[in-house]
Formats: sequence, C-alpha cells, structure tokens
Amino acid sequence: MLDSLYERTLYKKETINKKFRNSKIKSRPASFWKDWQINEDGSEFTICGGDGSFNKIEFRRFMLYAIDAECLIYDNDEMRSLQSCEVDILPPYGYNRERLENYMGILEMKTNLKALEEYDIDIMLFDGSILGNIIMPPHFIRGLTKRTKDEMIEVYLPALKEKIEESSSDLSTIRKDLKEDIEPMIYLEYLEKLLVIYRLIEKKREIVAISKRSTSNSYFRSNIPDMAIFEDFSNKEGYSKPKYLEVSDIVKWKFPTSELDRLFKGMTFTIFYARLEDFKNILKFELPYRLSESGVAEILEKVKKISTDGYPYLLKRAHNDVIIRDGDMERISRILGLFERTGREML
Repeated sequence: MLDSLYERTLYKKETINKKFRNSKIKSRPASFWKDWQINEDGSEFTICGGDGSFNKIEFRRFMLYAIDAECLIYDNDEMRSLQSCEVDILPPYGYNRERLENYMGILEMKTNLKALEEYDIDIMLFDGSILGNIIMPPHFIRGLTKRTKDEMIEVYLPALKEKIEESSSDLSTIRKDLKEDIEPMIYLEYLEKLLVIYRLIEKKREIVAISKRSTSNSYFRSNIPDMAIFEDFSNKEGYSKPKYLEVSDIVKWKFPTSELDRLFKGMTFTIFYARLEDFKNILKFELPYRLSESGVAEILEKVKKISTDGYPYLLKRAHNDVIIRDGDMERISRILGLFERTGREML
C-alpha cells in the first residue's frame, strides 16, 4: 500500500510544490516587527508555569482515562511543584477526545489557581490560549435549548463553584444525575472551565499565555498565519508591536451567567509575538489585560530570565514531567484489575 502512496506523491509533487510557491508571503511585517536584544531582568520575582497531559485506553464497554497536571513555582533560585491528577472511566462514545482535552485544561488551570492562592506569585505562565478557551464553546452543545441550559445552571452552578476549590476535574456526582445525557454533561464541563478562568482573572496577577503554534491572522488578515509571517521575516530576537483585542468585539452571544458575561465582555487582550533567542522559534504571547509596549518589553525580560533555548524552562520542564505514556496506562489498567477487550488484540 505504501508503494502506491509514494507513487502518488511523486505524481503530485509538482502540483503541490506549485501550491506552496503560490502561497509565498506577500505581507510586509517590517512595520510591526522590532529586532531587539532582550536583556534578562535583574530583579527578584516569583514566577510559575505548568502543563497538563492525558492518555486513554478504549475498551469495548468503556474508556479508561488518566489526566495529570503540574505547576512549577520558581522563587529566587528555589523550585517547587504542585501536582494534580485524575483517573476514571467514560462511556466509549460522545466526543471523548474533546472532553479529555477539556478535563486536562480544567485540571491544569485549577493547579495554577492553587499556586496563586498558596504562593505570592508575580507572573503566571499559561501554556496555550486563554482567549481561545473563552471564545470557543464546544460546537456539540449548540443543540441544547436556552431553557435546558438555564435549568442546569440553576441546579448545578453551586456544586460547580464548590468544585473550583478542589484540584480535581471529577464531576462524577453530577454525572450520576445526568446518566447518559452527554451534551448536558459537556455543557457543565464547559461552564466549569469558564468558572476556573474567571477565578484566575479575579486574582489580578500578571498572566502570560504562551503558544508554540498559532493560526491567528489578526495582524495581516492573510491566509498565512501571523506566526509564519513573522518567522519568515526575521531570525533575530525581538517582538511585534502589541495588538489589542476586545472580547466584546469577538463574542456576540451571552456567556452562561451574568457575572461571567460582565467580566469576559469587559476584557481586553494584548497580543504579540516574540523570539527569545536568535534563530529559535517565534512564540505567541497573549495577556488578558491591556499592556503598553514598554510593559511588553518588561514582561519579555522576565520571561527571558527563566528561559533556555528560546522557551520558558518552567513550561518545558512541566511538559516533560506530566507525559502519560501508553505503558503508564497499561499499568493503571492492571492496578484497577481491568482486563476488558479493546478490539485490537488481533492486530
């Protein structure tokens, strides 16, 4: 079969290369980008950052999953770690990958929230996009009526708020009430994520979200992502002039509760791109508040201080710490005494 695929690749080589050539970057990023040697901040400050991971085994009758998250706190040459984890089963259907990604995000943010509450944190690094978590509700809950959503909020919102205090994404009690109602359960999981973000924003600390990949085109409105355009333009340390995005300009629907709607609709995000070391990858930075260009430079100097090879060490270390491998899942399955068939035994 692979021989046929390679032959097809050779046949389409020129066609695909032509498409690639036609996608040549035509934007002019010089007016946005500033080559600038980022000096490491010499002051003392406390910074935290973390990551999460999940893995699963799909049996015939159910899916076994495991999630973990870690937040590392760096305080004047001393490193501390806060960790959270969860193991459970789900029915083997119903948008499970999307749900696990959501669970992981919730657990990761709860672990960060715990760090903010237990330590005097100056800067919190967040792996990924906070804005994306706010403005993109799961597409598969759109079939729920407003009446159903309102009833669920009235019944379950107090329990969800209590769960925010726990470093867990375990909603098993609520799951028992909803039984097999997948979409209502997903809606509550989405609501829980918004509530955790709300609590993080309430802390009024310097939150810095960092993405290694992005398809955003808010700078150039091109079919080519802004990140790729800046990557192609310069290989030096530096950053782009910040852009400001109003959540109220993006989101035209109402968030599930009035307090969430007021907070999120009133938010301004500062967006910029930066390279922390010559010839390393461009990173996207996203701050859930308005920050001047001089403030951006100060943030970069602090992040540069705890970075290696052009990437924040705390995020890199946490990423490596939390990986759940297939072998780990097999051991978890044996500990639980689960020996169901997966359907792949014959392969």
